Amino acid sequence: MGLICEYPCRLDLFAEVVKAKNIQRQEKVLDEIICIPAEDVGGRITQIDDIKVQLISAEETFVGNHRVKVSLAFNVILIVVVGEDPGVFEIVTLEGFNFSKSIPLDEFNPPLSPQEFKEEVERSQIILKNWSFEGEILGNCEDPNSPCFVVTPIPGTCILLKVFVDIIDKLTKFHDIVVFAELDPDDC
Repeated sequence: MGLICEYPCRLDLFAEVVKAKNIQRQEKVLDEIICIPAEDVGGRITQIDDIKVQLISAEETFVGNHRVKVSLAFNVILIVVVGEDPGVFEIVTLEGFNFSKSIPLDEFNPPLSPQEFKEEVERSQIILKNWSFEGEILGNCEDPNSPCFVVTPIPGTCILLKVFVDIIDKLTKFHDIVVFAELDPDDC
């Protein structure tokens, strides 16, 4: 069966159009000092080999007609070396990290007024990319000079952990787009 087309042809599309976007480059979503108990990994951590993130959720809520709140929930996975040469690799999962940030509408490109936001935005999309990490071993948790030291010290390794990510927030609206075109009558 061939395509039947009246002359001129009409193409009706439904497209999601980006009304405004905000880009937060290398936003610091985690900056914490953590004690990893020696009993959890079988000894003292001597090296952080790799760091990964397990994203649990990335949500956005509209706060009135004036700002957008971005919320992330994630776990951090560390691949560490325990003990001296040759050392043993262990995987440590640190759970329950949360990050949230409110972004005023005037920080979007183009800036939106509350009225434009109300009339022109139907939904939003969050894109997370370019994750980067910093991990530093600060010493032993039971050392009184350690930032991890507590009244009842536990044997373990004190680690400074930082996580960064680019957060791209797109505010969108669906539009009906109609395209009129003329085809060669021999092709119809």
